[in-house]
Amino acid sequence: MSQVENTISKTLHVSRDVIAGIISNAVKEVEGVRGIAPLPKNPIQQWFKGDDFGDIRIGLVDDVLSVSVGIIINGGAKAVHTAEKVQNKIKSAVQGMLGITVAKVNVKVCDAVF
Repeated sequence: MSQVENTISKTLHVSRDVIAGIISNAVKEVEGVRGIAPLPKNPIQQWFKGDDFGDIRIGLVDDVLSVSVGIIINGGAKAVHTAEKVQNKIKSAVQGMLGITVAKVNVKVCDAVF
């Protein structure tokens, strides 16, 4: 008798828009953050209206994610403390929802609204 070995190869593809959406929602939950800084659009981006998550950049190398995000904070919020909370919230949300390792989260405070 011959043995039959059943192996199944599994892959999961997650679009960058899904990752950006998770990051966007995580940032909005942090106290002291007004929102994500907008990115200027070129004419082609203005013509094709897709989801705009603002200043979020995502890099994925060997199943390890790096994130850069620009935020706008509320007046009176402490920039360093707020940025650290954003870093932790993004890392926790992405790793918890997708199981992808987040190696680095860069946060740039672009503006403060008083």
